[in-house]
Amino acid sequence: MKTTAFDLGKFTSYRDCPDQYEPAYIRSSRAVKVTETETTVTIAIAESSRREAGSFLESFHTPKQVEFITVPDSIFTEFIGNVIEAGTDMLDSTPFAASEKKTSDFSLNDISPSSPVINIINAICLEAIRRNASDIHIGPFENILRIRFRLDGVLHTVKTLPASLFPSIASRIKIMSNLNIMEQRQPQDGRMHVTIGSEAYDLRVSIVPIVHGESIVLRFFNVHGSIMTLENLGFYPQDLEMLRRAVKIPNGLVLATGPTGSGKTTTLHALIREMDYETKNIITIEDPIERVLHEINQIQVNYEINLTFENMLRRVLRQDPNVIMVGEIRDTETAELALRAALTGHILLSTLHTNDSISAVSRLTNMGIEPFLIASVLRYVIAQRLVRKICPRCKKEIPTPASFKKLQKKAGVHSDTVYEEQGCEHCNYTGFSGRTVVAEIFAVNNEIEKMICDHKSRPEITDYVLNNGMITMELSAIRKVTEGITTINEIMREALICNTVA
Repeated sequence: MKTTAFDLGKFTSYRDCPDQYEPAYIRSSRAVKVTETETTVTIAIAESSRREAGSFLESFHTPKQVEFITVPDSIFTEFIGNVIEAGTDMLDSTPFAASEKKTSDFSLNDISPSSPVINIINAICLEAIRRNASDIHIGPFENILRIRFRLDGVLHTVKTLPASLFPSIASRIKIMSNLNIMEQRQPQDGRMHVTIGSEAYDLRVSIVPIVHGESIVLRFFNVHGSIMTLENLGFYPQDLEMLRRAVKIPNGLVLATGPTGSGKTTTLHALIREMDYETKNIITIEDPIERVLHEINQIQVNYEINLTFENMLRRVLRQDPNVIMVGEIRDTETAELALRAALTGHILLSTLHTNDSISAVSRLTNMGIEPFLIASVLRYVIAQRLVRKICPRCKKEIPTPASFKKLQKKAGVHSDTVYEEQGCEHCNYTGFSGRTVVAEIFAVNNEIEKMICDHKSRPEITDYVLNNGMITMELSAIRKVTEGITTINEIMREALICNTVA
């Protein structure tokens, strides 16, 4: 430990130190970086912060050696007031600061336990963007730190590091997300905004305590790229025709159903893009806003200040809307408000968690909604899953299994061969590239309205719609395999057909 010969009060050039801490962190931790080389970091720190903040900073700057200059609290307070507060400019708060942008070509293959924490995080984020990952999972175990990417809906381990690096990585991410770096017992949520070259990316950060430390999940949202349309989502022509009728209804409820991650919000956004936003007032209430839509009023839910789906829906009804999208119907109050909004002349789009389209009726009934109200407003229910598309460069043709031919006959299709995934460098050796939708659309007509009002059971409604030509998700999945779009293993993984098929 160094003596206090260093004059902190005259350290007005603190911004010139590479990767200097942000002013907010200097104030809270009462520590400021003095110098940094390839092997050492010198930090001036207040006496009262030496134990707690000092321990964190030693970990944060691993593997560099950290030397501390301890100064009296009164001197550090004067430094904050005379130098930090007097500054007219702020450091770049972008997580990839100027000096870090030089590492834009850094890759996961380059990082090692001796790499600086900044470079490790850079490499992780850059590689995730290169691979079009939707999520980054960082989790410590007894001896290793595992980095995983969610690619086309499936998690893949891309790197393992010593578990000893986790405290430094976690602290760096917390600083980047404006979270409490000292809190390790409570879950925390935040956001990171990163800029790489000319592209900006937003990441939602979730941190929860686990046995060996904390689990960190970073999710990309509002990602730049092609805006999804109904055509390129993968709907069949028959379904596209119904969806285009759905956006032209004068009023009523349109639901998208399926598990988390099945693309429900993307489908609703694609529906909104089919509408005439010049002549209609379209408002969305979302949690979070995953993609910004051109010339659409989008509202971000915030539970901390009571901006819930229910409360915002009440306020939005006073905004003279034509179309309202509610990110999710989660409770009875929101369901009642949504259905009554649809009953009073609005188009209401929303999502539910059900296994198929027809189950939306029983789900709403179980939430306490009267059947006559459901029958009055429900127009279309889109149930969907996302399946991975087979890589066209390495797919392998195989004879169609006899058990699958029976399913093909049920779907009214036939092929002597189907394709099997292999794996190559173009698909990151997964055998798949991209995803497509497998869907069924339940259109409510006069007869179905009467069946709902008469409390008919789900099997009775199912028999009616199947006899009238509805294509189920199972039949749609079988067609996708027959056409060489996906594989038998993939639709079995999504439980779209029975696991006994081989």
